[in-house]
Amino acid sequence: MKSLLIFVLGLAFGISGTLLAPRFAGSYLPQIMRSATSVEGTVVAKQREPDRLLLSVKTAQGGMLVTFTKKVPEVALLVEPGDTLQMGLTHYAPFVDNPAIERVGKPAATSAPPSDMPPPAGGGKGSTETQPR
Repeated sequence: MKSLLIFVLGLAFGISGTLLAPRFAGSYLPQIMRSATSVEGTVVAKQREPDRLLLSVKTAQGGMLVTFTKKVPEVALLVEPGDTLQMGLTHYAPFVDNPAIERVGKPAATSAPPSDMPPPAGGGKGSTETQPR
């Protein structure tokens, strides 16, 4: 009888710990043990400061201010306004510091070349053509 009681108490603590521990102790757990969800949104604005990068991101849940203090130059080169940003977060929050970037989607490129590019040499003709003499 005593061993059955210990088993039932252990089972109850195990189940309640699995369900309630991430909610109360999630911020103390290592990143690998936290449950992550993907939050996707569009970068609306970007502000670069010497020691941090601020991104304003519009998501389905609402607006977010994302602050990067690590790898600032790399993220600044990668992300531009209009890009789709997918981040790994534990939950949606309006203010986020150093989230894990899972994917960056660039807007669809137009097929026309940029207007600041010079025309190809030879006026667009192939290089094998020769001028008549």
